[in-house]
Amino acid sequence: MSEGSLRLLLIEDSAADADLIWEALAAAGGPGVPRFELTHVSRLAEGLQRLAGGGIAVVLLDLSLPDSHGYATFQRVRAHAPRTPIVVLSGLDDEALASRAVREGAQDYLVKGRVDGGLLVRSLRYAIERVRAEEQRARLLQEQAARAEAEAAVRTRDEFLSAAAHDLRGPLTAIKGLAQLLQRRALRSTAPEARQFAEGLERINAGAAKMQALIDELLDVSSLQIGRPLLLERRPTDLVALVRQLVAEQQLTTTRHRLRVETREPTLVGEWDAARLERVLANLVSNAIKYSPAGGDVVVRLRPEAVAGRPGVAVDVSDPGVGVPAADLPHIFERFHRGSNVAGTIAGVGIGLAGARQIVQQHGGTITVQSREGVGSTFTVHLPRVVEGQPPSALRAAADACH
Repeated sequence: MSEGSLRLLLIEDSAADADLIWEALAAAGGPGVPRFELTHVSRLAEGLQRLAGGGIAVVLLDLSLPDSHGYATFQRVRAHAPRTPIVVLSGLDDEALASRAVREGAQDYLVKGRVDGGLLVRSLRYAIERVRAEEQRARLLQEQAARAEAEAAVRTRDEFLSAAAHDLRGPLTAIKGLAQLLQRRALRSTAPEARQFAEGLERINAGAAKMQALIDELLDVSSLQIGRPLLLERRPTDLVALVRQLVAEQQLTTTRHRLRVETREPTLVGEWDAARLERVLANLVSNAIKYSPAGGDVVVRLRPEAVAGRPGVAVDVSDPGVGVPAADLPHIFERFHRGSNVAGTIAGVGIGLAGARQIVQQHGGTITVQSREGVGSTFTVHLPRVVEGQPPSALRAAADACH
């Protein structure tokens, strides 16, 4: 077949009708008309054999053949090549049969003896375009169905996670309350084992608090995924003080890492949801520790900056860890996505960064990452210090309220 030409398969037992098709195609040639190469066979069996070899753009099919007759002829061709356009050639006495074939999937039909070059080319073009449109529509419907199924599965999962998290909060609150009560009693006791008992209860309380934070994070992520925005409890918050406290607590969890805070600012006050922002930064710092298994320095840097034209702050969390592969960077903030270099080797489920990004975005900020595999990562949180629409005086008021 010549480059750029379309191969037609004519299944027609009448030599005279086949010659008319040849002549019509020859007469239709010219600028803007596709080049057609015609293969002619006179029996259905031979036509099916040619179809099996592929490369046929359109089938021109006579329904009355020596080895097949009527509608069954169309059915057999359709079964052998369901994606190949079929144009039925009919006589004056079987137009009804040709119309039925079109209703059942043929792309068009032509009446023998009434076919000229222009009509034939238009019919062939229409047949090809109709099949393409049908395939595109089928793909679109398939994609829509798959997307709807996936979205329904995600909604079901999120609703389950939300319900499970709510159910877990009750018993966990009871555990924390009882541990705190017993700890206070132990601290008042003069028994020799009282201090050891109180330390054990403190570990129980700390573990329960960590689990509570994970549940709260899961609730936030689930709420956002099912379309419920978080109700932020904004209040004046000193980010420098929050970060110093958080880093001090995280330092207690490791002896292989040295955590430090770097900033020139004694305070950086803004209107933020302190609990959720602490969870974001705790996630980043704990990740920096976890994904630096060899130890090293984890540095948290704070600096003032403008965010979307408003006074803001940037927080960098840098580590010397395993880094993120370049292929994973565009997906690192997606739920349940984990770097290919840590999946199966370092524990995690992949919801922390997704939740962090959503919390930051609801504060009007952004979170970004720079990373090289094997070198380390720096996650940066950019936060406006005042709510959009508030005057600059609101920042001074927030700073005063924080002191």
